[in-house]
Amino acid sequence: MPYLKRVLFAGLAAALLAVMLAACASKQDEAVNAASGAKSAGQGAAEAARTTDKPKTRLYKTVKGDIEIPVEPKRIVATQYLGHLLTLGVKPVGAGSASLKQYFLKDRTEGIADIGDDSVALEKIALLEPDLIIRPSDKNYEQFSKIAPTIVVPWGQKDVMDELRDFGEMVGKKAEAEAAIKRFEAKAAEAKQKLAGVIGPDETVGVYEIWAKSFWAVSQSFGRGTRNLYASLGYSPPESLKKYIFEKGGSGLDMSLEVLPQHAADHMFVTVYAADGGDKRAADIMNSELWKDLPAVKNNRVYKLDIDQFAAGDLISLEKQLDIQVQMLLSQNKK
Repeated sequence: MPYLKRVLFAGLAAALLAVMLAACASKQDEAVNAASGAKSAGQGAAEAARTTDKPKTRLYKTVKGDIEIPVEPKRIVATQYLGHLLTLGVKPVGAGSASLKQYFLKDRTEGIADIGDDSVALEKIALLEPDLIIRPSDKNYEQFSKIAPTIVVPWGQKDVMDELRDFGEMVGKKAEAEAAIKRFEAKAAEAKQKLAGVIGPDETVGVYEIWAKSFWAVSQSFGRGTRNLYASLGYSPPESLKKYIFEKGGSGLDMSLEVLPQHAADHMFVTVYAADGGDKRAADIMNSELWKDLPAVKNNRVYKLDIDQFAAGDLISLEKQLDIQVQMLLSQNKK
């Protein structure tokens, strides 16, 4: 082949090779860019999924300041206030021992872990991985709040209805709270109608509790069915007891037996705390001349209550307690 032709042929071959290499490189770049784009898209989707999966939160005002809580808490631990949550149809993952033993709640507690009392609660609560903790006091607040957002609801500072409304707001169940309140108010109105005329307008009602070393006129904050008698049915305690009965967060008046006659109501509801000899002391008191001389005793207007049935003050318990109170008043005060 002449030299000139060989040169031209070699040049054409080199040019063709360059075009082919450039085409391959372009395709490789497209593939790399496509793979990179797919990876970025995948990372973006994963990040979006993680953002979507993260529970939504909001600020909630508490006595410890504004704290961030889940919009819809799923794993609640309540060291107290179990009755409020169950009223709203919310079953916590854990609750305090005393709450789980409440008489009218026991058949609703299956599947709720017993966290014990405060001395051992922290470890047990942590194992439950809660997203919200509810407590009646700020004792050990820092330790609890390290496990999960912790709301302190001071015990006995609000009426049960207002408390229930707060819980409805807290756990996203405001409609359920209002429905439960409306249902209870209708029941209380019916009870009041049944009892019309049973207790005179000038007659007083009191709730008393006997312990081994105390004799209490029980406050409305302490429970024992007091909320039903005073707020729902509209009865009044003796004038001498009013400041103790309606004191927020108080237990009532711990009195000596010598002053009982001046604080005794015309109608006396009585519970006995049997521990440490409380039951024996109650028997001694009720056999005493002082007790037998009380007008309520003479007129068969003493109503002995089961302390286990009347320990709690949630709406579920109050409804059951109201039935018992109405039946007692009607049976012992024939119209």
